Amino acid sequence: MIKNGRIKKAEDPMDLMSKMEALKEAVDACMHTFKTQFDMDLVVDGMPGTPDPEDVLYGSTLALTNDKICYQYATAFDNHTAQKLTRTLFAMEEDEELGMEDMGDAINEIPNVAAGVWKAMREKSADEWYQLGLPTFFRGNGWLTFFPRGINAISQKLKGPDGISMQVLLIWQYSDNAGGTQQMSTSTVESKEVAVPAQVLQEAVKAVVDTCSIQMDIKLDVDPNPSDPREASVDFGSAIALTAENGGWQLAVMANKESCAMFTRAMFAMEPDEEPEMADIADSVGEVANVAAGVLKASRAKSGQAVQLGLPLFMEGGSCIEFFARGVQGMAQTVRGADGLEAHVVIIWQEG
Repeated sequence: MIKNGRIKKAEDPMDLMSKMEALKEAVDACMHTFKTQFDMDLVVDGMPGTPDPEDVLYGSTLALTNDKICYQYATAFDNHTAQKLTRTLFAMEEDEELGMEDMGDAINEIPNVAAGVWKAMREKSADEWYQLGLPTFFRGNGWLTFFPRGINAISQKLKGPDGISMQVLLIWQYSDNAGGTQQMSTSTVESKEVAVPAQVLQEAVKAVVDTCSIQMDIKLDVDPNPSDPREASVDFGSAIALTAENGGWQLAVMANKESCAMFTRAMFAMEPDEEPEMADIADSVGEVANVAAGVLKASRAKSGQAVQLGLPLFMEGGSCIEFFARGVQGMAQTVRGADGLEAHVVIIWQEG
């Protein structure tokens, strides 16, 4: 088991055993998905262990939350496997050029289906009930390298024909640690209104502005008009799911490298010319997203939408917000601070 990206001795052997059982079911769900979606048989490759970021270029995660624990069901792939699965899923020729949009669709489809299968398994085997989030596409391996504090993860490698290789991961955190200063669970209330994207974006932007002001004494001005997140110039960020029975959201806070460094220097009281380590950048942008999501959760509760929080995961590059799963949409708003600081608050949702 790992915590904060480092191997951690299990404090409770029974808890670790329960997570191993949950991982086994997650693997079974993935195998079932591959058999039905790709007509492909996978086998276990080695023993469960720490997530291995080596050779990982693509991945996708989906939040499953309740009032006691939050999981991220994740799958990670090398380049060969990602390309092979994309061509198989969309019946493409071997020499046909792959677009990143196709890759994102294919990679997102796997946890989207497998997490639903795993959810049904957990209801029967452990009497656990979860709300599902939206699949989020990741490029690179930073999301496997830099876990926020208090988050645990366990992984199982799988292999298949034609050099197929992947990892199934369960990433989790208990409710008393999640969501910044907010409790993960919100008492159920009768819905007073149907949230529209523009309204939620406005609440999300206010949450980020307030978080930066309180946590880092950074004052941010808001651009007057929302924008398409695919037009944002970003290097890093953090995304966190807010799941609900009547439709959830994904909140992401992203910026270019220098703006992320400015957030990091402010959060950790660094010198103006100090160059932050990547782990510190991941921590700082993750904390902004985490605390802001807690604030957004509270504002959603006031509007009658009870939500539960997922886990903040580190994002690298703009592709993470350029290629949504089918039916998923996004909207962004830019916030600006002193010395050229610029960040983008992104909300992602699914119609219907």
